[in-house]
Amino acid sequence: MDDRAAFLHAHPPFDTLDAEALAEVAATAEPRAHRAGATILGQAARAPAFAYVIRSGTVELVVGGRVLDLLGEGEMFGYAAMLADLPLGFTARAAEDVVLYRIPERALRPVLERPEALRFVARALAQGVALFERRDRLAPPEAGGRAVRDLVRAPPILCEPSTTVREAARRMVQAGATCVLVDLGATVGIVTDHDLRTRVVAAGAGAVTPLSAVMSAPARTVAADRSGDDALLEMLDHGVRHLPVVDAHRRVLGVVDDIDLMASERRDPFHTRMRIARAEDAAAVAAAAAALPQTVIALHDAGVNAPTISRVIASIHDSATRRLIDIAHRDLDVPAVPFAWLALGSYGRREPYPGSDGDSALAWEGADDDPRPRRGLAALAERVVAGLSASGIRPCPDGVIASNPAFARSVRGWERAAGSWQRDPDRGRGLMLLSVAVESAPVWGSEEVAAHLAAALRRTRRHPDTVRRMAIAALTRRPPTGFIRQFVLEESGARKGLLDIKRGGLAPIVDLARWSGMVAGVTAASTVARLDAAEADGTLSAHDAAVLRDAFALVSALRMEHHVERLRAGLAPDDLVDPTRLTQLTRSSLREAFRAVAAVQRGVATGLGLSPR
Repeated sequence: MDDRAAFLHAHPPFDTLDAEALAEVAATAEPRAHRAGATILGQAARAPAFAYVIRSGTVELVVGGRVLDLLGEGEMFGYAAMLADLPLGFTARAAEDVVLYRIPERALRPVLERPEALRFVARALAQGVALFERRDRLAPPEAGGRAVRDLVRAPPILCEPSTTVREAARRMVQAGATCVLVDLGATVGIVTDHDLRTRVVAAGAGAVTPLSAVMSAPARTVAADRSGDDALLEMLDHGVRHLPVVDAHRRVLGVVDDIDLMASERRDPFHTRMRIARAEDAAAVAAAAAALPQTVIALHDAGVNAPTISRVIASIHDSATRRLIDIAHRDLDVPAVPFAWLALGSYGRREPYPGSDGDSALAWEGADDDPRPRRGLAALAERVVAGLSASGIRPCPDGVIASNPAFARSVRGWERAAGSWQRDPDRGRGLMLLSVAVESAPVWGSEEVAAHLAAALRRTRRHPDTVRRMAIAALTRRPPTGFIRQFVLEESGARKGLLDIKRGGLAPIVDLARWSGMVAGVTAASTVARLDAAEADGTLSAHDAAVLRDAFALVSALRMEHHVERLRAGLAPDDLVDPTRLTQLTRSSLREAFRAVAAVQRGVATGLGLSPR
């Protein structure tokens, strides 16, 4: 193996080539040297005919005078624009003396269009290489992608529980801080400037009130290595605006707040949640939630990834649901029984899109045949489902909603139903109902009720015949084979003019994750979390889990892009993508993703003793 081949073989996407293919690519790799500051590629009017791999030195990618990225040894640039047949969109400039390998399209395209290169291309698309095509939307790197330890601006102000609010306020003013932490030994409490206004001043408490009387404890914290986006979502999910940052030893490094994490468009979800929380009636909830589509567009245009946008949508849904339940409690004669409102489907997985249906369920403590709680909670469910629909979260057209008696049961009723579905999944719609119910995640109410239901559903893994039926169901939806000119080629050989990105792209992956996660003992969780659990459990191989995760990232990004473009045009989101509007790079990547998912399906079928198609 010559020197060029050995170098390329050490870096993706060349690391999976066999010796013959590697030698062919290496033979075309032409060494090029550039002095520091030299322009290697400009923002050309035409797509580049070559891509470049850095042998030594570093290369800056520059747009509008800003350095957007710095690439080092083994990294490649220029290939996305080359494959998509689009102008480069950035200037590549030598940050120091560099040596490059210039590889022509005829040699590189076959490498990138192999199934084994799916992860490399999918990651490039998902993480922003394709965003150079929309360079007018790019901004300098933001807090969202940085570890929160790097966002801490000052050491924490740590007080004893007996410290007075006067002293705490003095220290906050002196440090220019918006909160203090209260040392509770193993944990910390927190007192914010908002707490001082509402719990001290507005409540008429004295200046010598101890912090222990007004603090929130224990304070929610975030690990130092989590990203700013993760911290932002924690704040949204729990309705807080400050998070103490802790290291691996649980030592507090400082505090991040929403201002540390958010550009202006990222503050919109907080404002929407605040308006929802203050809404006096269902109409006001709907009016506040009406801002969500524009917020989604702004987040997408700012380069926020699809999973983060989905979590924001889920958070706004949860806020609207909770407020509508509170309003219904105020206006209706709701029975005094512990109950839980559960999100199902994509909201249960925390993976909704702007056009996702709002699937839901109810569970309560008590006898299933007692008409009083059922009647009162049915009235509440009708109000909440109607309120969510008015807020832009349409109810499931198949009736998977809490106002449907099939999805409103006592805990014992749910346990009996789950047991019946687990023993005989072919009776009635048992298998479908079981598949829907396993994705239940609590939004409001009794955590104990939700835990009882989750425990009942986890017992599914004790029924091997039912698990096998879930696997068979997961293999029935096959991804398309690929594209032929303007058509989508289905697995059956049929040609269609539009790609159903949900049914043909996401559903096969979500179904496999649901089945494999159930085998691993996981019920409500995200698709990626289920795949991680299935890999750890051995239900899926590391290779298959990685393929599904990468395909999921690619298809999720495309679905979010499509929904956002529909919103931008003033249209209702749908899942029908016109393949002629996709770049060649995206078409190639999707084709390989579909083939890779189909290969995993065949492997699962073979492992279960089924006849792979």
